[in-house]
Amino acid sequence: MITIQIPASMEQILVLRKNISEALPEKYRELTFRAELITEELLTNICKYAKNDGELEISFACGMSFIDRHPAFLIELADTGNEHNPFTHLRQDGIAGSLEERSVGGVGLHLVEEMASHFVYSWVDSKNKIQIFLNAE
Repeated sequence: MITIQIPASMEQILVLRKNISEALPEKYRELTFRAELITEELLTNICKYAKNDGELEISFACGMSFIDRHPAFLIELADTGNEHNPFTHLRQDGIAGSLEERSVGGVGLHLVEEMASHFVYSWVDSKNKIQIFLNAE
C-alpha cells in the first residue's frame, strides 16, 4: 500500500496518478482509468468544499486489498476539513433529466458511486475518510 501526505490542491493530481500507476499491478491495469477518474473527482470535491481553520492536508493511500475475499484496488483519501459525508447528498435519480432541469453538482459523486464496487465514508480522528474499492476480477 502506498501512502502519502499532500496539500489540498488540484495541482497534486499528477502525483496521485503516479502513485496509482505504481500501486496497480500489471495484471489489473484495466482499472487505471476508473481509479484515476474517481481520485480526481474526490480530490476536486475536497479542494472545493472541505473547510477548516488551517491548512488543509490530505492523506492518500492506494493499493491492492480484498473485499469479500476477492481482490480489489483500494483508494483512500482522508482530509482535515470539517466533518462532511459527500455520499449523503447523492441524487436519488442519479443524473436523470435534462441539463436545464438538474441542479448544479452531484454528477462527479454519482460517477464515483457507479464505478466503485464498494465505498465507505467515516469520520475518524477528526478526519473525513473515504475508501473506494474497485473489483479487480
